[in-house]
Amino acid sequence: MVNMRLFPRKESPGFLIRRTATLLKTGLREAFQEHGMDVTPEQWSVLGSLWEKEGVHQSRLAEKTHKDRHNITRILDLLERRGLILRKADENDKRCQRVYLTEAGKELERTLVPIATEFLQYAFRGLTQKQVSMLKDILGHITGNLIHKKGAAGKARRGMRGSGH
Repeated sequence: MVNMRLFPRKESPGFLIRRTATLLKTGLREAFQEHGMDVTPEQWSVLGSLWEKEGVHQSRLAEKTHKDRHNITRILDLLERRGLILRKADENDKRCQRVYLTEAGKELERTLVPIATEFLQYAFRGLTQKQVSMLKDILGHITGNLIHKKGAAGKARRGMRGSGH
């Protein structure tokens, strides 16, 4: 157990994680811009998910990229206007939209992935592969703890509503 009283605010793990995440996000955006690419980290996240598997429901894409309904709609609207994706109604449920890459969206992967890879190599320079692996394990563990707590809290709240409280 970590004693948080030992950490001044600017040395607390939460502060350091947030600062690092902000610097990674800003740095990635700048790396894309330096190469003439007008792509935000949020758009990169959505495109990356679609490069892995396209044709997913818009709601599932929101879950996979950790975006709320409004943000995923805004991002997809922009990507669609730029001709990178298209949305089609699901054949079995016309209320649901499936998201597909256009040829331009597919081609963009060949340009963006090397830029992002170069940026991450810069960000992680001086670290061994083992250290990067440990970092991923630690962050995954913390994430799991927080998801579990969120799930338990949500179940507790739902249980309270159902019990008449």
